[in-house]
Amino acid sequence: MKHFTLGPVEMYPYTLELGRRQVPYFRTDEFSDVVLETERMLKKAADCAENDRVLLLTTSGTGAMEAAVMNCLDKDDRVLVIDGGSFGHRFVELCRLHQIPCEVLELKFGDALTAERLQAYDGKGFTALLVNIHETSTGQLYDGKMLSEFCRKNNMYFIVDAISSFLADPISVREWGIDVLILSSQKGLALPPGLSAIVLSGRMMKRTETAETKCMYFDFKRALADARRGQTPFTPAVGIVYQLHDRLQHIENEGVDAVIEATANVARDFRKRLSELPVSSRHIPCPTQLRL
Repeated sequence: MKHFTLGPVEMYPYTLELGRRQVPYFRTDEFSDVVLETERMLKKAADCAENDRVLLLTTSGTGAMEAAVMNCLDKDDRVLVIDGGSFGHRFVELCRLHQIPCEVLELKFGDALTAERLQAYDGKGFTALLVNIHETSTGQLYDGKMLSEFCRKNNMYFIVDAISSFLADPISVREWGIDVLILSSQKGLALPPGLSAIVLSGRMMKRTETAETKCMYFDFKRALADARRGQTPFTPAVGIVYQLHDRLQHIENEGVDAVIEATANVARDFRKRLSELPVSSRHIPCPTQLRL
């Protein structure tokens, strides 16, 4: 069966081979070494700073989004959310559910997120910006550098859901000054669903140390303490962790740029074939905004 979806995507043969093996016990030094090496490779792939940390969460991408909202924001924040589709709107729903004061920059289908649109929110006292960097429900890829500059200018935390963009588009935690990067297993990583990762900047880790998180399973303080020794507070998706470790080894050998270019080649081929179909172009989003 061929998968032509945004995720779960078709897995590589070596990933499938690992998936058929017996899952080992995980409270061991061997598993801790795998987790720590996985963190190193994931940080390298996302171009992270040395003191950034990675948390592995056994949950879907939405679970990771909610964990980020619960641990990294509170009622004293004033958050700006880019709501350009169903996934950006999910951040709005999460903020309202957890009583995080938020204002919404809403984009209708076909609207581009421009510097002019952001200008209306400049200097208004926002403390954080939440964005799904690639809004797959509309096919729009936002300008990460533009958003980064806006956050730096306004001294805002930059929280980025890159679940569908990681390894499909260039992204740099270090260059963009990302404080929270949210990833999931079933998109560009081409793994089974069920495992997510959160990259935390040094300044966000300091903030989470005093956060009053009313949740045991997604408590970042507990997760960070265990992550230092290559473990998780509760039973992780052990099999997918080993698949992630193996996949990252292949990516490291191939090079992140080569992986992204391979995805771009597929996207270009898709767009070419799409343009040859007898469909009016007015029903197709601008190719510069598509990222498939």
